[in-house]
Amino acid sequence: MQDMQDNAALIGAEKVTGERHVTLKEFINRLASGMEVAESRLQRELTQRKRVDRRFSLREVGELFGVSEKYMGAVAQMPETERTFPAPEIVSGSGGRTYALQDLLLMRAHLQTQQYRKRPYLYWRQPGDPLRIVTFGAQKGGTGKSLSASHFAQYLTLNYGLRVGVIDCDPQATATLYFADADSEIHTDEAYTVAHFMGVDDPSSLEDIERPVEEMDAMWQKSQWPGLRFIPGGGDIPYGDVSLFLLSKKGVVVPTILRDAIRRWDEAYGPHTTYADLRREDGSFDTDRYQVALTETVDVIIIDQQPSLSFMQLNGLVAATSLIVPQTMKSFDLSTLSSYADNIREYLDLMPFDEEKPLGRHAVLPTIVQEANDRDVRQIADLWSREPDLFTQVWYSRSDAVANAADEFKSIYEYDAPRERRASARSFMKTANAVNDALVDLAWNGALPTKGHAQKFIEEKW
Repeated sequence: MQDMQDNAALIGAEKVTGERHVTLKEFINRLASGMEVAESRLQRELTQRKRVDRRFSLREVGELFGVSEKYMGAVAQMPETERTFPAPEIVSGSGGRTYALQDLLLMRAHLQTQQYRKRPYLYWRQPGDPLRIVTFGAQKGGTGKSLSASHFAQYLTLNYGLRVGVIDCDPQATATLYFADADSEIHTDEAYTVAHFMGVDDPSSLEDIERPVEEMDAMWQKSQWPGLRFIPGGGDIPYGDVSLFLLSKKGVVVPTILRDAIRRWDEAYGPHTTYADLRREDGSFDTDRYQVALTETVDVIIIDQQPSLSFMQLNGLVAATSLIVPQTMKSFDLSTLSSYADNIREYLDLMPFDEEKPLGRHAVLPTIVQEANDRDVRQIADLWSREPDLFTQVWYSRSDAVANAADEFKSIYEYDAPRERRASARSFMKTANAVNDALVDLAWNGALPTKGHAQKFIEEKW
């Protein structure tokens, strides 16, 4: 037995000795190749899952539309008089008539274009209206930045019917996984990232970085959220930083390149469909025109930044009409917030550019707050009392519901929780609604009506 143990130890020692002779470059190459195979398998499994498979009851649709369940009962009868209006379905176990996600936006368009409507149902940008850009940025990872950005994008589609563009500026592409499906091009040579959109994906070719707007428009990928498109994150985004560094050496004002690229694209692909265009002369709803309008433009762009400070992230900050900084409330983490602000200030001082008056406001959003630990909440109260214009009064609490949904790479808005987890899921959705309601107020600065979720949160918590 001792001989066997000695032989095993000798073999193990030889194996370890052999592995120690692997160079760093060889190790990284093998690790990258191995993880590429594992990652592609993981991505394939995740994206092939059906997205947004939950259905919405009449009560839930009424809450999203801001109308009573009784009124929704009348709405459910509309297919009898308007054949293009979505008809509810009775799904086993749902307890009544339900609608799929794609039905909700079509319903809004129908109701918005009715001759005698009493309230707005759809909030599309009309010709001449400005494009809002909301950037979620932080220097530290693990603050819920990608989840906050994804939740906000989905909240806007559900509660306002907005056409949303999501730009994932993170090489890790976390936000991308909340919108990609089996048909999406992610982590492939065909996947164009924000670096391509900006024209800075190739550091060796920087003579003309302005892409044709037709190519830029083709870079947006569709999602199963109606009207929501995205530009995925990816591993070539760091090439953008190299390109921007080289351009800065040539005297190019690099912080505005993304802002200028978005502006050129929006000038060519801004809104041109009005609500009246969705009805024919005889008053019938024009479904074809509606489908075209869904992808002719976006009403708002959500940018999810990588957790670092670089030239690429600086572009996302400068492009923003509103900056949201998700931030945990621990003392150590707050020190990184101070460092983040100091570093950005130095960047802005070193690279002067024409700063435009923002359409919205900026704020720090507390995240992953442990409400059971009174210290986190007291920290929020202290920060807000000192700088009420810099910090929100709403926050994301730490919740198991988030982890459960994230296991399926779904947000709380598409997660169909099992019965034993529905209470925690409903509780977190209430929090998400409050946070996103506050973000609407910040980003639109009163130009878009809020739903009252944030005010209820404040009344309960403060």
